[in-house]
Amino acid sequence: MNTLIKRCFVMVALIMITGCGATDFQSKMPDSFQLRQGQTIEFPPIENSTGKALDPPADQIFNEYMAQLLRERQLLHTAATQPPTLILKTKLIEYEAGNAAARWVLPGLGTTICTVHAELLDKSNGALQGRMQARQTVSFGGAYSIGADTYICKRAADDLIKEIDKNMEKKSAG
Repeated sequence: MNTLIKRCFVMVALIMITGCGATDFQSKMPDSFQLRQGQTIEFPPIENSTGKALDPPADQIFNEYMAQLLRERQLLHTAATQPPTLILKTKLIEYEAGNAAARWVLPGLGTTICTVHAELLDKSNGALQGRMQARQTVSFGGAYSIGADTYICKRAADDLIKEIDKNMEKKSAG
């Protein structure tokens, strides 16, 4: 009986220390869409359509990280590259900074949420090439979930870049 109580205590302690949340990712990219060698993507700043002043500046955090991810893959359009062939338009449609202390006291309370909608458009004619939406949440946890209000936007960017990466892999496999 004491062993069972100790195990339950350890389990509860682990849950209180760590943070957890849900991920939802939707993508509508046609099978025919492929990124070819040398193509670059114009990445204008994310549009904040939440209607809120953001603290921390989630939009700025997303912009800097997404630009870094595109740059690492040599996809970000710069003055030194060929003219962009695609535009990645993004909108921050939901953001809640949340509260780690509240999550620790009562899971679900103080949830941190970031939802980003993205469209890939053909630069030459504006035609829609694909849509993506990434939603990240941190809904319970303690010390581990401190800072979720800043890293959650990076997780949403990671989801988007993974989908872009899939379309780069198609060209290599085909």
